[in-house]
Amino acid sequence: MELVYSLFVAAHLIGASLLVGTFFVQLRARLGFRFRLMFLGASIQIVSGVVLYGLQIAFDDPNHMKLGIKSLIALVVFVVTLVAAARQRRLQATRVGLVATADGGIAQVAGGQGVVGVVDDGRLKPLFHIAGGLAVVNLLIAALWR
Repeated sequence: MELVYSLFVAAHLIGASLLVGTFFVQLRARLGFRFRLMFLGASIQIVSGVVLYGLQIAFDDPNHMKLGIKSLIALVVFVVTLVAAARQRRLQATRVGLVATADGGIAQVAGGQGVVGVVDDGRLKPLFHIAGGLAVVNLLIAALWR
């Protein structure tokens, strides 16, 4: 069982690395934020965190207040990265002249500019900083709260 716990701790650290590493690498960027990487990291963090919490309840006495606060912050990071990734994808699709339809399909827009590349997603910068900043706060809570 200790091996399983260690594997989930490793997965949790990989998720944190994806979140915080992407945040620090792109901290000064103005365009081209990697929300999909951050979303992947947030997803790994949520899943592995829930499993680790369950394992701690089963075999140990966890600090429920600390883990509850960390879970709430992780959920906010997950939702922010999900929303930002969806908005970024919609901006990219609109930029090349495509939009998503209500039934899940894709339709061509007559006025699309047809330019492929980095989309001006500067409006998503606050979401990037919220997600990255909260991920750093979550990491600090994990390291400093005993």
